[in-house]
Amino acid sequence: MRHFAAAGTGTYDIHIVNTSAVTSPLIISEFRVRGPSGANDEYVEIYNNSNTSTTVASQVGSGFAIAASDAVVRCTIPNGTVIPGRGHFLCTNSVAYSLGAYATGDATYTTDIPDNAGIALFNNNVPANFILANRLDAVGSTSEANTLYKEGTGYPALTPFSIDYAFVRDACGQQGSITNLTPCPLTTGVADTNNNAVDFYFVDTNGTSAGAGQRLGSPGPENLASPIQRNASFITGIPDTCVAAGLPPNQIRDLTSVPAQNSTFGTIELRRFVINNTGANVTRLRFRVTQQTTFPAPSGTADLRTRTTADTTDNFSNLPCGTGTSVITILGTTLEQPPSQPNGGAFNGSFSVGTVTLGTPIPPGNTVIVRFLWGVQQTGHFRVGLNIEVLP
Repeated sequence: MRHFAAAGTGTYDIHIVNTSAVTSPLIISEFRVRGPSGANDEYVEIYNNSNTSTTVASQVGSGFAIAASDAVVRCTIPNGTVIPGRGHFLCTNSVAYSLGAYATGDATYTTDIPDNAGIALFNNNVPANFILANRLDAVGSTSEANTLYKEGTGYPALTPFSIDYAFVRDACGQQGSITNLTPCPLTTGVADTNNNAVDFYFVDTNGTSAGAGQRLGSPGPENLASPIQRNASFITGIPDTCVAAGLPPNQIRDLTSVPAQNSTFGTIELRRFVINNTGANVTRLRFRVTQQTTFPAPSGTADLRTRTTADTTDNFSNLPCGTGTSVITILGTTLEQPPSQPNGGAFNGSFSVGTVTLGTPIPPGNTVIVRFLWGVQQTGHFRVGLNIEVLP
């Protein structure tokens, strides 16, 4: 603690406190500082990178601060806030935030964060205590001069276009590769190497080249009420074990060309069973794309675009194999919007299973079969990876 005497008749203290005894698994997981509605169409998403709930408790101030590199607090996560394991807290600029139909802010602000400025999460909300020892996480561009507000050299600075973009923390472990055909090494949590250039990748709904890499995808902000990643609590697999994974009814290839639906070379559909091992009713089920060969894929690699599909039925083999088939319902999935995705979905987009609701949940131990549909804009080798997100 440092004390400063003021000139004149009074005195005042500025308290610079090392509150590093306050530890937390909270990190910045997704953000943007501009969007299609302009410079104020922005948000910062905080993620609990652990399997255990964390309760916000600062030693000074009234909570944890999300601040920009001007040292001005944009949002405070209040003391007492419980963020579930793998859950989120969302801070939005209420002036022009355009994704409220996808996720509303848990806290809001009205002061623009400048393009390419750094953002940091501190374990208190007293600006005098915004020091490295009290910082929980930070992300900023290569043009951010204040190293307190970035990790490593920073992400590549953007040309400030007002597009539907986001920087997303890598939940696969392949740095947003659009060509990697190996399985994601990360299946739980997100990358956190303390190097922004490695841990985050850039997505937008048009695959724009804006200076930080080109990759079709979408913003997908999440708040305290959003479904939570629960990969470990589900068993998945091909639904018809009597048939090869690449054949119907497990996989369907339709060569019908529908360019208006981002399916110039037809579609590919995957079906998978999902078993609820959470021990509770699942009242919402969705899947988030963490890996996908997509635009701008080179020749030989498939360019896939996520599409919406409805419930359907198909014939699946009875067990033991060779004892006939039964007609079983397959649940459709919807590409969630906003943001508007005229080119189809890819990285960070989410498929929602609309028939799973509070009134029609998946009971513990029960199985559903789900279908996923992609338009094919370029043929070639492909791979997709999805995380399972559920409520409760």
